[in-house]
Amino acid sequence: MGAFDDLQLPSVDPSTPSDQVIGMLTKPGMPFETTEIEIDGVSHTVFAHQPPSLREVFMLFLGHGDKEFIVYDGERYTFKDAVSRASQFAQALVDDFGVKKGDRIALSMRNYPEWPIAYMGIIAAGGVAVVMNAWWTEEEVDWGIKDCGAKVAVVDGERARRFLALEGAADMKIIVARDPAPEAANVSQMADAMKGKQPLAWPSVDLGPDDLAMIMYTSGSSGFPKGALSTHRAVVSLIMNWICIALSLKMLGRTNPDPDFQPVMLVAVPFFHITGLLPVLFVSATVGRKIVMMYKWDVEDAFKLIEKEGVTTFTGVPTMSYEMAASPLREKYDLSTLVDIGGGGAARPPEHVKLIKKSFPNANPGIGYGLTETNSLTAVLSADEYVERPTSTGKPTPPLIHVRIVDPATGKEMPTGEPGEVCIKSVTNIREYWNNPEATARAFKNGWFHSGDVGYLDEEGYLYIVDRLKDIIIRGGENISSLEIEGVLHAHEAVDDVMVFSLPDERLGELVGAVVSVNRDISEEELKAEVAKHLAGFKVPEKIWISHDPLPLIASGKIDRKGIRETYRGLWAAAAA
Repeated sequence: MGAFDDLQLPSVDPSTPSDQVIGMLTKPGMPFETTEIEIDGVSHTVFAHQPPSLREVFMLFLGHGDKEFIVYDGERYTFKDAVSRASQFAQALVDDFGVKKGDRIALSMRNYPEWPIAYMGIIAAGGVAVVMNAWWTEEEVDWGIKDCGAKVAVVDGERARRFLALEGAADMKIIVARDPAPEAANVSQMADAMKGKQPLAWPSVDLGPDDLAMIMYTSGSSGFPKGALSTHRAVVSLIMNWICIALSLKMLGRTNPDPDFQPVMLVAVPFFHITGLLPVLFVSATVGRKIVMMYKWDVEDAFKLIEKEGVTTFTGVPTMSYEMAASPLREKYDLSTLVDIGGGGAARPPEHVKLIKKSFPNANPGIGYGLTETNSLTAVLSADEYVERPTSTGKPTPPLIHVRIVDPATGKEMPTGEPGEVCIKSVTNIREYWNNPEATARAFKNGWFHSGDVGYLDEEGYLYIVDRLKDIIIRGGENISSLEIEGVLHAHEAVDDVMVFSLPDERLGELVGAVVSVNRDISEEELKAEVAKHLAGFKVPEKIWISHDPLPLIASGKIDRKGIRETYRGLWAAAAA
């Protein structure tokens, strides 16, 4: 782990629970000692000796030196290459583009090697990286730029044309990475901007824990998202918490003991989403893990890269790992190096967990639960713990994450096993929503982020997410979990994917509706009968639409829940008319 290799770690029994090992690492005098400090009037658990800003974290990457860090379409960059280029870009932003501390700088491009270089450069220049979804339309980009007030944008060629079409584009400085830059007086090429700058020399900008680091807009299929604003302290704390987890696994003998071994992660999730940015990109950089980037998701291309690069770890949305496990193409390739198959962004049906373990018996399936507002971290679960509890997301992640379950109506804490709204308190949480004090006040109360997710904690402390507050179906006064019905339908061998949602009804208020993607002919009545075998009659969908095509997705790879809901509610209304 580079800078962490020389730590004197105590020996532990391999059967020791990992949270107990983390407890050892965080005691006074230990490398990850924790303490309590007050931030905005709220007490938080923090690491006592973590780096003051992300710039110091970037320097930790140099501990991996000339090892490969980024592989993309035949191109290879070492850790030293990436940090050197980031420092050159940071100098260019300050010296040539007039960036000052606190300036917002838009970052919008596909997953190219220039993406992490640009992000690090923006942060080290004292800028606030405004991470934008690369698939946003011109209208969404226009709204985002006006909302954040960015005067500089770092983009690829496709996004450059979109930015140049914006109202007021002439007042913005546009820096184009990789692709040929469109001709315009305010457009520059990233490579040209970096020429002549001294490698590994950062601009003289004073950065501290409470300075602003980034704005990441919450994803959605339509409408205007909220800008989640993070400080340096929040992001550094997140990275350090992951390092603490990694060290605990090393102490337990659950990682490769060969000092020359380098883990390799296949990257198929965008960096402009929180999972891709932090657990995938920057945790990889800190622990010395090589990342192999895909241009776009394709299951056979993934298999080819796993075999060619010796990929050990994969993390993507659950649909991706399901396709890997279900695809007969995997028999054509040597996938024996793959030991971890993670997931996040959505629940993974229990049947998918079983399929992954069956298809990849030497690999550990895993799941993570977190949100943009928590900078990705809340709970994680993997290996046998996950196989034994496939509907859980794991225990709240020590040492920085605190979770409680509350009654959304009264705010009172719920007893063990009783569902309520999941609330998270952590120094890793965002500070606020940019330019949106009303949304901030609704979501953050006394330091606790109210997630909008419904869940419960069992007697062992494992967290289970059972629904979204807004997705609970209330049929004649009965609360129905859409995820419960989805789990039953997912288990049917004919069903590849499913979404359950409410349908309006004059008499009962709401009814249960569902759309399923199937791999063979099956009738609506057969699927209803399957639900009726497992669940109470009032939970059986009133209407099931059957599709032989995959369910539509949004840019992050998640199911387009809002679009699907609107489409099929429209069909329901038309049929009733």
